[in-house]
Amino acid sequence: MKIFNSRLFQTLNTVVDLFLLNFLWFITSLPLITFFPATAALFGVVRKRIIQNETDGMFKNFFAMLKENFKQSSILSVLWTVIGIFLLFDYRLIQPESSIIQLILYIILVIGILLFCSLSIYLFPIMVHFELNWKLIIRNAFFFSLMNPVLTILLLVIVGVCFTLIYFYPVTILFIGSFTAYAIYYLCQIWFNQILDLKKSNRDL
Repeated sequence: MKIFNSRLFQTLNTVVDLFLLNFLWFITSLPLITFFPATAALFGVVRKRIIQNETDGMFKNFFAMLKENFKQSSILSVLWTVIGIFLLFDYRLIQPESSIIQLILYIILVIGILLFCSLSIYLFPIMVHFELNWKLIIRNAFFFSLMNPVLTILLLVIVGVCFTLIYFYPVTILFIGSFTAYAIYYLCQIWFNQILDLKKSNRDL
């Protein structure tokens, strides 16, 4: 029937699937230690939806991605937790108004926090888009965040809006995660493809 092939129906179908996907992500993230693997699985399913237009087997794909990325994302979760705690501790410790040295340290810390947040945004899109080990994922996240500052700022704004909504309206966590992941990966894969096309054209020269 025409209605099932219409753009409106496909859009509604995508919205419903993202709601269900967010539910899966939320439930599997509840132990907290599984947040990174669950988020990697979330981005993996989103990737299949955007690139391969795969709409079937969402539950199967999610748990397959959860298993596939569990070890690598768990390593990253430990490392990122340690760095995050270190930055938070320093942020609470340093008082910028006390001295010039403290002010300089505070500025360096703020830059470090911004860089940490920028890298964090790229981790999962890179993890599911490329077949890389965790060290190369971090290295590429660093380069990608600096190579396209406009995209990085846009992604930071998207994530900032997401966390703001969750902070003021906690119930939004029940649906906003998958939509945020969809927006982030959609923008990132355009950037990734541009880089790959550029490398390919340089090799052909």
